[in-house]
Amino acid sequence: MTADRPQASEDDVQAVRRWVRLSCTEPGTHLPALTEIARELRLPVPAVRSALEHLATEGMVTLHKDYRLYSVGTTTPTERAYRMMRTAIHRSYEPGERFMTRYDITTVFNIGTKEAAAAVRQLIAEGLLTGPRGQYVSPYSTEQQRWRIRQLRERASDLRREALELMRTAQQIEQELPAGGDSQPT
Repeated sequence: MTADRPQASEDDVQAVRRWVRLSCTEPGTHLPALTEIARELRLPVPAVRSALEHLATEGMVTLHKDYRLYSVGTTTPTERAYRMMRTAIHRSYEPGERFMTRYDITTVFNIGTKEAAAAVRQLIAEGLLTGPRGQYVSPYSTEQQRWRIRQLRERASDLRREALELMRTAQQIEQELPAGGDSQPT
């Protein structure tokens, strides 16, 4: 950092880190403008910029050069499409079941046709999809089942952590409310 660019305090970095975790859970999701994040967190824009730069060094967010635009994690559009499709397969489809058409994939996941095609090719190469154009879900190998179990457990753990954070935030807001001022007669 240069002397004319303020550095975020550790509290500012933690506040931005918490905001990113609670607001944007899907890797590749673009963050809103710095001014919007600063307004929500009641922090100066330079502090938010500095905190995001710090989080970029950790790999939590990605700075898109020449755009001053940040996104969650470090995924390409194809990686993002692949992750969303893989998650959908494991959560919603059984082996042998027909998967979505490429048109459905682009519509449901809001991705481009090139990303959809590349992700389908990757899923076919891994053995998750089968058929001439990857129209069917393959039977899961033992390794894929283990991976699926691990992914589901990690997701459950993430959801528990997120729920606890939301409960803490709700309790904090409740404590800041004036006592009895908002009750309505029943």
